[in-house]
Amino acid sequence: MKGEFEVRIILEQLPLSRTSVEALRTSDRYDAIVFTSNHARAFFMQELRRRRFALPKRSRIIQVGPRADLLKFDLKNKRVLFPRSAIAPFDVVRALRTRGATVRVIPLYTAKGAPLSQAQKNKLLQGKVKQLYFKSPSGVRGFLGQFRGKGREVVRSIAARCIGATTARAARDAGMKKVSMGNVL
Repeated sequence: MKGEFEVRIILEQLPLSRTSVEALRTSDRYDAIVFTSNHARAFFMQELRRRRFALPKRSRIIQVGPRADLLKFDLKNKRVLFPRSAIAPFDVVRALRTRGATVRVIPLYTAKGAPLSQAQKNKLLQGKVKQLYFKSPSGVRGFLGQFRGKGREVVRSIAARCIGATTARAARDAGMKKVSMGNVL
């Protein structure tokens, strides 16, 4: 729609440590494999195929979103493999460990804001955009990092619609003035 702008991110695959490769190779030894995003699941499957490792047959696969829904599962005394973004918050991992789960995190990828063209920046700074759509905290950081001084203040005043609570918190913490949550483009 006119006056709306979806802030995009770029995902980058990360090199894996030896211990992460070993965890992937032996992923069937875990009681559960947890995904809190479609990106994490896609990067996990890509790594398994690339390394010719078998998809675990006995492990239970849990996919949740938002992240906090993971705490609804009883994972006490369970071995949990948690493939995810390197920059994802650790709050859920800490909570799972506090509840007695053994959690092995595998950082598979990272995300950063996609660079804006000069035309896009001009459109934003000239007040032609009335609503920004953010799908991740890294999108918020990457977007705002492309502006300085008065320009940053201008884009912070544009209404921001965020996919969830974590992204909304990141937008507020970054100084966005009007933040709401809900479906994004």
